[in-house]
Amino acid sequence: MKKQKEVMNSLVMVLQFGINAIVPIILCTIIGNALTKAFGSKAFTIGGILIGIIAAFNGAYRSVKKYLKNEESPGQRARRLEEEAKREGAQSKDD
Repeated sequence: MKKQKEVMNSLVMVLQFGINAIVPIILCTIIGNALTKAFGSKAFTIGGILIGIIAAFNGAYRSVKKYLKNEESPGQRARRLEEEAKREGAQSKDD
């Protein structure tokens, strides 16, 4: 069950990463394209794409940073498991 939860969390992270990357690029491109049609300069479309890419990287970075902040490193996990094993061993000796 715990393994399934880890897999689901990873899938959610990948999905969120994809959404954080695609949505800003598409929205900024659409806005840039609308401005290009209104003012007649292709610079708005190119600017929209660039702003969308920057926003996408920023959003993806923030979501990955938040996800990794909640995860424990392999060393932390090993120490936690070792401490839990010591506690369980101490409790079984007390019984």
